[in-house]
This record gives sequence, C-alpha cells and structure tokens, in this order.
Amino acid sequence: MKSSILHRIFILSFFLFVSNCARFTDENTVVLRLDGDDWGIYFNDNPDILNSEFNANNLDITTVPSNFRNINKSYRGSIWVRKNFEITTEQHQKSLALQLGKIYQSDEVFINGVLIGKNNSAFGKDPDEFAFGRPRIYPIPHDLLLEGENVLIVKVNSSLSTSAGIITGPIRIVTYEEALNGNLYDSLVELIFVGFYLFIALFFFINFFNLRDKKEYLSFSILALIFSGYELSKNEVRFFLINQFAILKFIEYSFLLILPYGFIKFIQDFFELKPFKYQRLYLLTQFFFIAVFAIIHNPVFWYNFIGYWDIHLLAVIGYAIYVTFLKFRDQARGSTIHLLALVYLLYSILKEILIERGYLNSPSSLETSFLVYLVLMTLALRFQFLMMKRKLQNRYERLKEADSLREKIFYYMDAMISGPLKSMKEKLISFRESTQKTKDKNLVKEVIEVQSSIDNVMDDIIELSRLEVLKEVPFKEQVNFISFINEVIPEDDITYSIKVNPETEIHNSLDLINSVVVRLVDFPPFKEFNHNDLIITQDLKGNVHFRFLLFHSNPKVSQRLFSDLVENYNTLTPVKVKWAIILEIVRLLGAKIDFKIIKKKYLKIDLGIAAIVPISELQPIKESKTSTPTTTNKTGKEDWRVTLKRIWKFLKETEIKIPNFKKKK
Repeated sequence: MKSSILHRIFILSFFLFVSNCARFTDENTVVLRLDGDDWGIYFNDNPDILNSEFNANNLDITTVPSNFRNINKSYRGSIWVRKNFEITTEQHQKSLALQLGKIYQSDEVFINGVLIGKNNSAFGKDPDEFAFGRPRIYPIPHDLLLEGENVLIVKVNSSLSTSAGIITGPIRIVTYEEALNGNLYDSLVELIFVGFYLFIALFFFINFFNLRDKKEYLSFSILALIFSGYELSKNEVRFFLINQFAILKFIEYSFLLILPYGFIKFIQDFFELKPFKYQRLYLLTQFFFIAVFAIIHNPVFWYNFIGYWDIHLLAVIGYAIYVTFLKFRDQARGSTIHLLALVYLLYSILKEILIERGYLNSPSSLETSFLVYLVLMTLALRFQFLMMKRKLQNRYERLKEADSLREKIFYYMDAMISGPLKSMKEKLISFRESTQKTKDKNLVKEVIEVQSSIDNVMDDIIELSRLEVLKEVPFKEQVNFISFINEVIPEDDITYSIKVNPETEIHNSLDLINSVVVRLVDFPPFKEFNHNDLIITQDLKGNVHFRFLLFHSNPKVSQRLFSDLVENYNTLTPVKVKWAIILEIVRLLGAKIDFKIIKKKYLKIDLGIAAIVPISELQPIKESKTSTPTTTNKTGKEDWRVTLKRIWKFLKETEIKIPNFKKKK
C-alpha cells in the first residue's frame, strides 16, 4: 500500500515538474542568431577562403544547420562554410561565446580569420581526437570582434559515411554564461528522464519478485533499465565523470545494440507470444557486434556501422505493430494503448534517422516518445494488475460465499436434523436389539417417516442457505405481468382475482417471483384456514400487490399464526424455515411484506413488488377531493423498453393525412 502511494506521488510530482520546468532564455543574453539559409559553402582543401581578399560572391548558398554530405556525396575533403554578421556597440561590451550544435566529425572555427576553437577545444590548444555529435561552445576574445560587420568561417572534416557538417542547432552568439547554463540545463532535464526510467525499472523489478508469474514485469524493467543506460551514456554530464569519448561511446552503442531485443522480448511477454524462429540468433548477433566494436577501437567505424544498422529498427517496430494489430483484432487487453504508443515511437525513430542524416532540421523527439511509451505501458501493466486483483477479489468473494453457505447449512442441519437423527438412531438400536421373532412393523414405519421428514427439511435448509448468501438476484427479465402471473398461480389451490392494468410489466427475477407466490399459496399453516383468497391489485405508483386474505372461524388460529409470522424464535421448526425462505426471497426481490389482523378472524398478508406501467395508463383515485395533480404524477421510473413500446403504439395509432398538391382542373 505504501509503495503504491509513493509511486503515485512520484508520478504526479514528476509531471508537475516537467510541465513547469520549461526554461525561457532571456532575450538580452541572445545576441545574434546565425542559423538560416544565407551561408556560403566551399568544397576545397585550400584555406584561401580565410584570406581577406577572398571573393565570397563566388560561393554557393546553403542552409545551416544541415548535412553537407547531401550536397556533394562523393566529396571527402575539407568543407568550409562562411557567414557575415554584425555586432552593435552594446553587444560588443559583453563577454560573448559562439554556440554551435552537434558537428560531424571535426571542426575548426574562425572569426575574422582567427582560430577560436578546434574540435571542442577553445583556441585549438588541446583538441579532442573524437568529439563528433557533441555541442560546441567557443568563447570569443573581446578584442577579436569588431563593432559592425564580422566574418564567421567554420571548417568541417568528416570521414563518416552519412554525416558531415553542423547537423543540429542552436547556432548563435550569446553571452558565455548563457551558453554554459543552456547546455547544463538540457543535460539536467535529460537526467530527470533517466531517473524516471530507473524508477520504472526498479518499481517493476520489485513487483516481479512478488508476482513471479508476471514475466512482462521483468522484461519491462530490463527494457527501462537498458534505455536509461543508453540515455545516461549520451548525456553531456558523463564527461564530468570520465573524460574518455571512446569508452563512453562504446557503452552508448552497446546499450543501443541490445535495446531492440529487450523491446521485442517485452512485447512477447506482454502479449504471451512465443519467440520467433531465429530470435536467439538475433541476440547473439547483437553481442557479436559489441565484441567487434571492442576489438576495432575506432569510434568512426562504430558510427558508420550504426548508420546502416539503425535502418533495421523500422523492421523491429514493424514486427511490434504487426503482432499488436493482431492482438487488437482479438480485443486483447492493452493492445489499443500499445498500438498508439508504437505509432508515436515509429514516427520518432523515422524523424531521428532523418535528423542524423541531415534531411530534417528539427528537435529530436526520441526521448519524449520513449518516455510516452514507458508511461503508457506502465499504465497498461498497472491496469492489468488491477484487473487481475479484481478477479482474485471476485474469486475470494465467491469462496467466502461458499464458506458462508457451508456454515449456514451446518448450522441449520444441527438445529433441524440432529433431533430427528437422534430419534432415528434410538429406534434403529431398539429395532436391532429386539429379541422378538416378529419385529415391530410400526417401528420400521416410524423410522421411514423420520427419514422422509429429514429429506424434506434438507431441501428447505439448502434453499434457505443459498438465498441468505446471495446479495442480489443473478439476472432480471422484463415481461407483461398479466400473462406471467396467470401461469404462476396454481388455480386449483386458491381463489384469486387480478385488478391490474393490462399494460403493466414487471422487471425482476421471474424465477423468484414465481417461487415466492407458489410458496405463499402452499404455505402449510395456510391450509388450516377455511378460506384463502388472493387479490392482485395495483397502487398509484404502479406497484403490484399480492393481498392474501385468510379466514378462520376460530380467532385464536388467526392470532397464533400472526404471532408466528412476526415473532422471532430461538428454536427452528420446519415451518419456520419455510417462512424464512419466503422472507429471503422478498429481500432479494426488493419487495415489502406486511401482516395485519382484521376483525380478529381475518389475517391479511400484503406482498408488494415494483412494477412498470405507462404514465398515461395510470388513473388517479377519486375518493378524496383534496388530492392534487401532483399526487397522480408520483409514478415509478418508466423502463426504456416500455417507453419505446408506448411511442411505437402511439405512432401506429396516429393517422397522418398527406395534403393533395395536384392542381384542380
């Protein structure tokens, strides 16, 4: 219970934090935005573009950020891009820095012909061997910038097969403090996501130990753990821990290579699917690639390989969508949520591939889509758990009812049968030990009668116990009351009359209504009365009343039965059990039963059951002149079937005359 509460608090706090952690950059710190489609590009190893006399009008125009490999796929030399920008006097007084996005593979940055940074190293003092895919921040010396027009030149070299250039933004000149804070903020937000993934992994891992049969919990926790490791190995904060680009890149690609298998395994466990034929071979292949990366210690080779490997992720997502769609057609639980999550994930993967190859200049949504996937599947798994818990609760309730039924049966058996059984035992012992040659036939007859009485009362005990454990009727039906009741009442056993509107319908358990009417007619004490009349009538609300009127010439008989019906006894009798059955049926039907003595000789029993009758068919009682119109409108809630029947009857009886539009001659 505590873990569930903590889980909900964490989820709520996380989303509140994310929804309020949007960072707004102060416009005073953004000096100049440099991205756009007005950059000049120069494919040549000759650095003559740095010469102040170089004619920039001869350059081709391109857009930055973009992938320059798409402009000239066969070229593998140096690529230069050039842009002019202006600095005002106010901007010149600030401590500025050039902020670039992810560059593939290496770069040299010049302002007004002077080198200010090389391969993620300020002023090119100690450039990193590999730094591709990392954002750049280069401080600009104050004396280097001119008030007015300045020239920015970026030299890019890349041996990567698919990427070359400034692939992503931002590309701008800002204050040095804002550049550092911006990168740090982005890294911290990503770390929050990583923490959320780790929390999900830990939560389901702990739940798996409590529910070992839920394999999807284990596979889901492993999937979240792999993705959190992948995201953590990509975060810029990793360089504060260890400043080794190759080692961190190897860890990142290792997580990435095994991520698709973890994804497939979770889907199979979630939908209870069998592994496909070559699934183990697929896993071994990924570990083989990791081993190759460990042997060939070259991040450029790794990147080029991943550039072709990531295409197969579309096939993995395609497989996931296919099996999910099959489960969706079978109306499997959780398939709808999973299908929606997969569509967004497919969109994000396609978008990421296009961004990495420079075909699309847009922020990546891969982390967001996987967060959505994990959150949605967390909800789906928790929903499945709640449904399983509900089934167990229902099963427990049924077992509890069975235990209660057994206890009640044993209680009634002990109260009702122990005496007759003891009497039978004594008679059988006496019969067995008798020394007479001709044994008493009357004794045998008495034993048989006791056995017969036990059989009869056992049926009533079981029926009473069954009714007492029921909380409501199993199912209800709606039929016309008149046609139903004519088949229920045994005509030879009782005199009856029906004064009920013919349109009246009853919506209840017809079996129980049949049972209670028959049991009241056949109730043994009623047989002692000289007359037993039944009048079935209706009140203003449309409810049906079974009014039994019993007459006996001896008032003491009526009074005694009245006392038996209203009083509670500590000891049970067969008659008392039969009456208890009637009262239990009345409870389940939601009915009411009343008793009254009239003129000391008549016993009146009134059984009221809710019924449905059209409002237009109800007639007000004209006995009292003080009755208001509101009295006649106090009717029971009309059932929708009755409403439709009444509307259909009205339409059939309504005559529609179509006017004659023909012109008279």
